[in-house]
Amino acid sequence: METQISDEEIVDQLRKIEETMVTKEELKQVMETIAVLSNSDTLDQIKKSEEDVREGRVHKINSVLDI
Repeated sequence: METQISDEEIVDQLRKIEETMVTKEELKQVMETIAVLSNSDTLDQIKKSEEDVREGRVHKINSVLDI
């Protein structure tokens, strides 16, 4: 006995699949986040940078010539 599937059922199933899919860009972002979080040196640099900002140890750069 053959089971028939309507076009509407196929479209519904494809929409459900699409809702749970991750794009390549989203996957890339997750992988970059994992790489940063797994590197203790990078995390230390981020913490030091945040401290510099809190303490006002920053300089405003308006153009490339200011570098």
